[in-house]
Amino acid sequence: MAFKYYKTFEKDSIGDGATLEDSWQADEDLKIKRVHIVEKTGLSIPKSTFYMKIKERVYTQAVVPANVLGPDVLVSAELDIPFKKGEKLAFTFKNLEGAARSVFVTFETWEP
Repeated sequence: MAFKYYKTFEKDSIGDGATLEDSWQADEDLKIKRVHIVEKTGLSIPKSTFYMKIKERVYTQAVVPANVLGPDVLVSAELDIPFKKGEKLAFTFKNLEGAARSVFVTFETWEP
């Protein structure tokens, strides 16, 4: 299994209680090794949440604290989630920090 690429979504100035919601359709078979959530200025995001599903498979039952996924490989759990060609991944990052935040949500993909 070899590394393929990073797929990044970003949004600036997400207000308190607001969300970054997006989706992505796979154009080839992939494996999502990790999801990295990074606050652009380096601030901690311990109260914010993340939700993710592929097709109808929900991987966060209902949400997970965003910092559980971690900003880098030193703290991000290996997920190894299959993401097959034609499937749609949908996610929601919800800012619950009490002030606006800017984030990157990055999917680390590998060959299946």
